[in-house]
Amino acid sequence: MSASQPAAAPRRPLLRWRWRDALWIALALVAVVALRKGQSDYEQRDAPLLQSAPAARAVGRNFAVEVGRLKVAHAYLLKGDYGDSEDRTLRSPGVWLSVLAKVEALQRPGYLTAQLRTRDGLVYVASNKERPKLKGFNLSERELAPGLAEEGAWFFELPPEQIEGAHLQLYWGNGLPVGGDSLVDVDLGLDKTTAGKLIADAKPVLDLRL
Repeated sequence: MSASQPAAAPRRPLLRWRWRDALWIALALVAVVALRKGQSDYEQRDAPLLQSAPAARAVGRNFAVEVGRLKVAHAYLLKGDYGDSEDRTLRSPGVWLSVLAKVEALQRPGYLTAQLRTRDGLVYVASNKERPKLKGFNLSERELAPGLAEEGAWFFELPPEQIEGAHLQLYWGNGLPVGGDSLVDVDLGLDKTTAGKLIADAKPVLDLRL
């Protein structure tokens, strides 16, 4: 006579544990979502702190800037360099806006970055030191030393219709603005009348052969 087969183990406890695991996972997910909602969003945590400043003397972390004249041109006439001694014309798909300024590092050496923010929130970063190549005058990527003021200009390429209402924004460093750092915002006074006059007076080719 054959031995009787052992009875199969009940599956209910296993199912019960699976439901409990699922319940704990669901509760954990709810807790994570609640914690994330309690945190500040990107703009609050990681965006730079916008700081309004006058054009006469805008001061931020480790820098001071005095903004001077603005000028618009359709192209620049530049002096030839060592590789090519002939003068050349630098054009833009839009127009060139130059912002003259006097800049100074206050505590330690480093770089100051400038950008334009338009009325609709577009950002145009100042052209690099090679565009236009004006050693000792183009302020982009120029290392500043404390106590030694530098004079020159930032150059921006943008569509002419974006000039009206544009603000100059400045921050310390040559990368992206760091979260929590100051982003100094300067109203350039580019109302409709002022912007229109700058564009109307724009030279077809402005001579920058320094």
